[in-house]
Amino acid sequence: MEKMEKSELEQLAQQLHRPVMSLKAFSQLSPQDLAWLNQQLKHTLENEDQKMNQSLYQTPFFLRWLFRDKA
Repeated sequence: MEKMEKSELEQLAQQLHRPVMSLKAFSQLSPQDLAWLNQQLKHTLENEDQKMNQSLYQTPFFLRWLFRDKA
């Protein structure tokens, strides 16, 4: 059963084009590397949230002229 779940997870990860990393690999990282990785993950999550929110809450096309940047 566990092997089946792992292969399903690996397939899902391949579909997302993201590698699967076992938890054992994390235990071998130094605290500095973990802190850096955490920072990168936070940054990535914030960027993804921002992208998702922009696409979810797009201004209707007929109101966009009101919100155009005056650059």
